[in-house]
Amino acid sequence: MNLINKNRSNNSYIIKIYVGIKMKILKYYRDESKFSIMVETFEDLWTLERIIFKGDLVKTKSLRRYKPNETDVGELKDVIIEVNVEKTELDKNASRLRVLGKIVYGKPMDYISLNSHHTLNIAPGDKLEITKSEWDQYIIDLLERSVKESRRPKLGIVLVDDEKAISAKILGYGIEFGNEIYNNLSKNLSSKEYDEYQTKFFNKIIDLINNMGVNKVVLGGPGFTKDNIKAYIDNSVDKKVNNVEIILKNVSNTEKSGVYELIKNDEIKKLMEDELIRSEFSLMEEFLKGLTSGSSKYKIENVNEAIDNYEADTILVNDDLIDELDIKNLLNKAEQYRINIKIFNSLDEAGQQLKAFGGIASIFVLNKNNT
Repeated sequence: MNLINKNRSNNSYIIKIYVGIKMKILKYYRDESKFSIMVETFEDLWTLERIIFKGDLVKTKSLRRYKPNETDVGELKDVIIEVNVEKTELDKNASRLRVLGKIVYGKPMDYISLNSHHTLNIAPGDKLEITKSEWDQYIIDLLERSVKESRRPKLGIVLVDDEKAISAKILGYGIEFGNEIYNNLSKNLSSKEYDEYQTKFFNKIIDLINNMGVNKVVLGGPGFTKDNIKAYIDNSVDKKVNNVEIILKNVSNTEKSGVYELIKNDEIKKLMEDELIRSEFSLMEEFLKGLTSGSSKYKIENVNEAIDNYEADTILVNDDLIDELDIKNLLNKAEQYRINIKIFNSLDEAGQQLKAFGGIASIFVLNKNNT
């Protein structure tokens, strides 16, 4: 899917971004190497955090404390500020992206001090402009992929046993784990008290499922608790799940490792075949297999050599490395050689596996028919 439509009359591109069922339009000014975006979701912030690099220019509305004199406490003023980026920080709890840098432009100028440091706090609903010296194609590809991911139904996972439950959501940017819920059962409880505690626990699970904001939930676990919860949901008059398909699945434990075990299951693969996290695991499996034959390479110097020798079909790289100069040079060369580039979430298990190999690797299919 090509999201960039050229408009030669005004030297700009229009990038159409779909979020959910809504269409967002980003305008890319070719001559100025700049585009604007309206932030809609936390996933948008996560994508922006990956593509805004040190030295980029970011402009948006902000609040600036204006002090007429040094002794004045000052008051917050609405301003428009553009900063030369020094670093970015994604605050997951506050659902905002902090962009820190020196002010290079602003208005009204009465409230702006050029070259002073400022932090832009970008949240859903904000509009911003990003200017780069050059937009590399792999960055545009990352934007295009984030568009596709934002349209996919999200999958929820709830793992339960007789003691606790753990939840996770498969999002466009990876796995997001929720808080654990405990049953608080005790051997000293009477039969009536036991039933009451169990019912409270089951109701908490139902509330959790209803608040996940997903269309499908895999309810898994090592024993029969998951089956009992599903039966309780089916037979309960008062407690129901709201338009959520529940799929039962056996899993060996109710820890984070159980979630990763589940998403590698063949049956669940079919539900997640288009999900980013599944793709990352598949690519890592292909990379690991290639280590035996020597067709897979890792670390920047070896991947560079594989590219030069035409022995790389796909480059795997963690998102926390793509703003480093030597990595950028490698990725630009890979683009010239028409090599696929897959950017991993460095916080997920697959990204952590890739980190153990230097954060960058290449895959080469030995038995393919080259033309």
